[in-house]
Amino acid sequence: MKLKDLEKSSNKNLYLLGLSMLVGLAAGLLASLYRLALQEAENIGRFWYAQVVKHPVELVFLVPMLALLAFFVTWFMKKYPMSSGSGIPQVKGQLQGYFKANWFTTAFAKFIAGTLAMLAGLSLGREGPSIQLGSSMGQAIGEKFAQTERHRRILMASGASAGLSAAFNAPLSGVMFTLEEVFKYFSPLILLTCMTSAVVADSVSRVIFGGSAVFHFDITGSIALRDYWLLLILGVVLGGFGAIYNATLLAGQRWFKKIRLPYGRVLISFLAAGVMGLVFPLVIGSGHVLIDQLTFGWSLGFLCLVFIAKFFISMISYTSGVPGGIFFPLLVLGASLGAVFATFAIVTFHLPSSWFANFVILSMAGTFTAIVRAPMTGILLLVEMTGSFSHLLPLALVSLVAYVVADLLKAEPIYDRLLANMLAETSPNSSESDEKMMFETIVQFDSAAERKSVAELALPEDCLLVSVHRSGKDIIPHGNTQLLAGDYLTFMINRTDETNAREEIRTILSEK
Repeated sequence: MKLKDLEKSSNKNLYLLGLSMLVGLAAGLLASLYRLALQEAENIGRFWYAQVVKHPVELVFLVPMLALLAFFVTWFMKKYPMSSGSGIPQVKGQLQGYFKANWFTTAFAKFIAGTLAMLAGLSLGREGPSIQLGSSMGQAIGEKFAQTERHRRILMASGASAGLSAAFNAPLSGVMFTLEEVFKYFSPLILLTCMTSAVVADSVSRVIFGGSAVFHFDITGSIALRDYWLLLILGVVLGGFGAIYNATLLAGQRWFKKIRLPYGRVLISFLAAGVMGLVFPLVIGSGHVLIDQLTFGWSLGFLCLVFIAKFFISMISYTSGVPGGIFFPLLVLGASLGAVFATFAIVTFHLPSSWFANFVILSMAGTFTAIVRAPMTGILLLVEMTGSFSHLLPLALVSLVAYVVADLLKAEPIYDRLLANMLAETSPNSSESDEKMMFETIVQFDSAAERKSVAELALPEDCLLVSVHRSGKDIIPHGNTQLLAGDYLTFMINRTDETNAREEIRTILSEK
């Protein structure tokens, strides 16, 4: 049976799962190679800076080298704009129909430019680029083997899950991130395809890097219930920091845009990384070295210095637009802030020093939640990255408090805000084709569509509701069909109207 015939058969979901396995294999391999490249680049960069410190005369070669690296990275950014920045807003925009990208050039530019940035010591993460690299693999396989636009988008989402899974050996986090941050609703088909890709990608990553946890903390005890009031305070601190982080990052982007020449922006970030690499090399790079060295033995003043320096170099690295993620650096910032809090609390209240690692882990999850607003992803990510399941209750408590505080401070989820900024600067993709496409979404509780008939919905023009999936059964809708919260709706729309149609439908089906 031909592949295109199989895709249209009654077993098309099994066919899609098969393609998801292929996506997981390709995405896992590419993300793992990227992870290896970044590790080697960071090691070379650290050795390079150490040599300059030992032999100051070599400084005359350092500045021109940084300027040359900045030139190459700027060229990639200008030639392939979709490779700039984190990659997560770009993936979200593609899945929502705002952007159209060439998968090969985007992946190629992201891989090379991200590696060059890490060579210079910029404080950027691998997770955003890995998600975009994985999504590119999903796009490549979808364009070759999938017959519908909906299935191509699902394969791109599966690739994104696989990319995050391979980046951190965290398959559950990869799946949850796609559901919680990208789609923001649960779909059985999306869950199965993303899980398939994530598991395959994780297997590839473990073959290359082994099965050990990404973070190695010496956890010898757990925080006593009577001291959980400290977790409430920690959640408030992290929620406030998350709001400050988001506001600073967005303000930094606005400031950098005042520099008209893209090369000027990139050069500033590379030179800043160079200075930091010479005077305070602990805080450059992704942050793995810093995490491995965090200890209760450091003074409170030194920990504050580490936190401030990491915050500064992370901000100047990302706001310049250089290809690289904020995901891992913000986890490192959370760990640094948690170390400050832990040291203060342990010394002030005479707590066991063994709780230091606990506070660090909790702070990472709380910081992630406050900035990204994906609490389940944050909790699962720290569980998988530390290999410890003993922190579920305190992780949930700190994440909840941090989420509420950040929300009260009106800090928008960072990836949503970054995508909105991108859309304000560029014209969304529009196709000249009259091709129809399908997309699926869910009726949320307390939405305008809940308990309304199809005839009562003010659907966009040329938008057709073709199926209602409820309790495991598909219902062919008609005007009197009443919609219930939790129903999965499949719409047919014109490709040319996709962006506006999605927005209008999302408004109708989202909670009030």
